[in-house]
Amino acid sequence: NTPKLYHMKYTPRCFQMIALAAVLFPVSNHVNAAEVKGVHVPDEINCGDCKLVLNGTAVRSVWGFKVYVAGLYLAEPSRDHQAIMTQDRAGKRVHMTLLREVSGDKFESPILDNINTNFSASEKVKYSGELKQFLGCFDTSTVLKKGSVVNVDYLPGQGTLVTVDGCVYDAIPGEDFYHAVLRLWIGTPPQESMKHGLLGKAA
Repeated sequence: NTPKLYHMKYTPRCFQMIALAAVLFPVSNHVNAAEVKGVHVPDEINCGDCKLVLNGTAVRSVWGFKVYVAGLYLAEPSRDHQAIMTQDRAGKRVHMTLLREVSGDKFESPILDNINTNFSASEKVKYSGELKQFLGCFDTSTVLKKGSVVNVDYLPGQGTLVTVDGCVYDAIPGEDFYHAVLRLWIGTPPQESMKHGLLGKAA
């Protein structure tokens, strides 16, 4: 038997309902709260005086081991990594939750390699003091356990603020340094999937 094809009859009432649904449930590129590798990543956070929304999530792996779940928070969702790093000067957060125990120096080592990839020689000289302060947040005495949380925030008027398991380090002044550091995740990261995920793009 040939299956029958049924066609919906679009009445004025039907169009009214479609229009109402479009108002109540608008299409958005905003990322909803997610659970990634068992880690709950909220869809909104407060960062200083800023209310930020989740832009995207990704998992960072090093030498084949999944190390942390990352979430990028912005004032407004964006898929344009250049705009995020060069034009958008609102508050931001890179939020990381550890999936395994890692010593501070082992956490720092791939960051340092990534800095060498993303910073020119002149930039490493320009930001030498800021980089030393930033890397100093992950010294040999630091132990990041499974479930540990690391936040790298940008607060307008203050600069870069690193928090490790609730321990807040001294702010690194200036806005340019933070947006240069963002390259570690959305510039030329070791994993392209990291960049795509944090920008809310399909893999």
